[in-house]
Amino acid sequence: MIETAKIVQALCFIIGKIKEADKLKLVKMLYLADKHHLIRYGRTITGDEYWAMNYGPVGSATKDILTMDKTFLSKNEFNYASKHLSKVDEYRFEPGDSCKPEELEMLSESDMDSLAFVTETYGAMSYRSLIALTHKYPEWAQYKDLFRKRQTRREHIRTEELISSIPGDLDDPMMMPEDHMKESRNILTGREN
Repeated sequence: MIETAKIVQALCFIIGKIKEADKLKLVKMLYLADKHHLIRYGRTITGDEYWAMNYGPVGSATKDILTMDKTFLSKNEFNYASKHLSKVDEYRFEPGDSCKPEELEMLSESDMDSLAFVTETYGAMSYRSLIALTHKYPEWAQYKDLFRKRQTRREHIRTEELISSIPGDLDDPMMMPEDHMKESRNILTGREN
């Protein structure tokens, strides 16, 4: 289930660590945090629905929140997001007035661990580098030719598909033993594979 306030708090956590970020970087960082948490604990942080788009995987609700458009957000969601995320310009954000660690009560300890891991591991990367990185994961790479040939604008990614690592990259920070990934899939789907 998607919880807008939890997505806002997760974005706030990321911005609080890296101080300022553009929309694309925030979308990629939250995708990586959801992926990291899912692989380790069998659930995402946000419950967001992911789509493969030209610039890589995108959380649908995350994108809507960062658009800060009342067309996509209810009045309460818009007001909540505006207090936590300060829009510097059309694409860049910095921490809002309510973006303080003590106000992130919706995030569990494991949520914050994954968010901290992602900000420490990927926080210094540019959005272009993050796009290139996310294009390597199978959940996006399976649609590479469709994007290259401009045969699609977006393709749905099943949450289960996020339980993956970069093929052949033994240094991928998302890598976990296959038994662990299988157990995470079992937790997510509620069935034995």
